[in-house]
Amino acid sequence: VKDFWDGINNPQRISKNILVDRNVEIIEVDGKEIVKIYVPRASREDKPIYIGHNPFTGTYRRNYEGDYKCTKEEVQRMIADQSPIPQDSKVLPNYGLNDLNMESVRSYRNRFSSLKPDHPWNGLELKEFLYKIGALGRLRETNEEGLTLAGLLMFGEERSITEYLPQYFLEYREKSLDVPGERWTDRIISSDGTWSGNLYDFYFKVIRRLTDDLNIPFQMEGLFRKDDTRVHAALREALVNTLAHADYYGQRGIVIEKEKMLFRFSNPGVLRIPLQQALKGGISDPRNPTIFKMFMLIGLGERAGSGIENIHLAWKEQHWTAPELIEEFQPDRTILTLRTTSLLPQESVDFLKAVLGKHYKFLTNDEVLILVTAHQENYVTNTRLQSLTDKKSDEISKLLSVLVEKGYLEPNGQGRGTKYTLTEMFYQKSIGNSRYNRISSGPSANNSGPNAANSGPNENEQTKDHEKVLLDISELARKKKRLHPSEMDEIILNLCAIKPLTLKELSQLLNRQMDPLRKKYISRLLKEGKLEPLYPEQINHPKQAYMTRSLFNQH
Repeated sequence: VKDFWDGINNPQRISKNILVDRNVEIIEVDGKEIVKIYVPRASREDKPIYIGHNPFTGTYRRNYEGDYKCTKEEVQRMIADQSPIPQDSKVLPNYGLNDLNMESVRSYRNRFSSLKPDHPWNGLELKEFLYKIGALGRLRETNEEGLTLAGLLMFGEERSITEYLPQYFLEYREKSLDVPGERWTDRIISSDGTWSGNLYDFYFKVIRRLTDDLNIPFQMEGLFRKDDTRVHAALREALVNTLAHADYYGQRGIVIEKEKMLFRFSNPGVLRIPLQQALKGGISDPRNPTIFKMFMLIGLGERAGSGIENIHLAWKEQHWTAPELIEEFQPDRTILTLRTTSLLPQESVDFLKAVLGKHYKFLTNDEVLILVTAHQENYVTNTRLQSLTDKKSDEISKLLSVLVEKGYLEPNGQGRGTKYTLTEMFYQKSIGNSRYNRISSGPSANNSGPNAANSGPNENEQTKDHEKVLLDISELARKKKRLHPSEMDEIILNLCAIKPLTLKELSQLLNRQMDPLRKKYISRLLKEGKLEPLYPEQINHPKQAYMTRSLFNQH
């Protein structure tokens, strides 16, 4: 232990030591002493912490199962985030009013004056107003005037923005149903030339679409109906936070997605405070405080640090699954997913009861929540469960271990990033239960006709034969986590030659998540003409299923 402390306190070996005494302890495991070291997350002011003398060659980042060497770009972003001067306050001397979309500026001023009719800034000249809100700045050393980065992003023309930030890109995409091969039903991108492409106009184009068809019961204030709910406010908060926390020097731009049962907000750049602190709320460190201030001046965005907390409250009020906030690396991204599914959907509860039978009643409430989440989201992690419960990481680890020992969960990976999926037992048992899985009945099982009552033993035997054949064909995919694409193609085509199968049925037979299965295989096989949809005239049909061309011709 002394050698360890000597090493990390040596500036010739490590650029900075952020560990304290309580981070290092000696524990006993199986009669042997082991040194346990807890490495806390470094603050943005301390990053990068590196080995040797060169941050570009000695910086590593922990990514669940191990440490990986940071790229030059990642280190540059860490160094940029060290600065107490926000990136969006930077004055750009060669950018001026000609780079702004004046319709955006006029719209902003109108909203500002409507919200604050008596505000002294309403009487200011344009340049003075822009200076007050932080869109215009002046370099004190040279007295040069120019747009701030915040002003350019908020009100600029897309061409002017991308001249300074070539990687700048905004995208909104929406689709109504999770159907393989379906294109986005609505899409907005900043580069199509039909609108300004700036943050201000993007916000108002997107927020209308996000809240357009929210199925939320209205509230009453006295005798009057109040259409604006906490969920509406939460979506506004999520969108403002995404725009205010983004690293506009980062890769892949901002992407906002809306699907039937979820909203997803994704921006370049990781959080500037620890993830757990962000989930708790109360502390905020926006990368672009001037942009955040501009939105607040027109009544959008809550006080710093309360955004995630308000979103959690809105989702809790609707008894929806708790928001999920994650960070991804290489490239750095922050992703907020808001699902509008029930915390304990009855479909999943019934599924567990059908599979576990009398054993279900022996599950604790926490164990039910874990298994339901694994069923709904295809897997669970320790971090995800921390956002769903009030339990600490070590308590959740014990719960997960118990469910693994019972044979209900299967771990994949190591450390904090381990993903736990339902074991094959669930899918083998559920396949034979037509109430919770349509494999035994098929998507056309509800068709009624003159001969509907004529089913008998022969039909039941045929159904059982189908079940066995389907399980035999897909056995290799269930056993092996990785298959060559050509092998998986062959298995899918063989399955769909037996009978039409829905995406969910294929997911359960193959033990693969639906979204990757759809994107990587089903969509491609449809395009190649190797698969055909059961309802070709109605691609979004709720009972859509897929079959090989030969089976399609029989139908």
